[in-house]
Amino acid sequence: MSSGTGQRTRPASRETGRVAVFGALALLVAGCAAGAEPLPAQDAVAHYDAAADALTAELPAQEWTPNAVQRTIQEEDGTCRYSPGVWEAGETLDGVSGDQGWEEVTDRLDPVLAEHGFEDLGAPTRSGALYSVSTHDGHGAELVLDEQGRLSLRGALIDTTTCTKSALGL
Repeated sequence: MSSGTGQRTRPASRETGRVAVFGALALLVAGCAAGAEPLPAQDAVAHYDAAADALTAELPAQEWTPNAVQRTIQEEDGTCRYSPGVWEAGETLDGVSGDQGWEEVTDRLDPVLAEHGFEDLGAPTRSGALYSVSTHDGHGAELVLDEQGRLSLRGALIDTTTCTKSALGL
């Protein structure tokens, strides 16, 4: 098609299709974030520490240590997000190598995750040379367990008037 100036233009149907696809993706992303229920600030630290303690207790072959430096709270787009931090085993996850051995781990952890409001762990995914499994809870928190022996929790939506460590009792 020509616009009369010698330039080619895209057919309207192709442009409309692209707008529709991008619009659908935006709604999908917004829908996921909108479904998260904020957790009261006074409950957040105890809730996620209990979840991490219960999960690491199910992986007794390693000695897990919380990395307090990784614990953060920040305001993002008018919402308060709490990242409980990272627990490190200091060695690779027992029984897991690459994408192998995860089924036993997820079978042990999924019931514990359900008790703490998380969905089941998904299939292992690869990022670079590292495999991990992940899930989310009803407060928008993401939990990632990787083969290097790191359990990380981040991004929980918190209900508070001030998005500060003191609002969480930290």
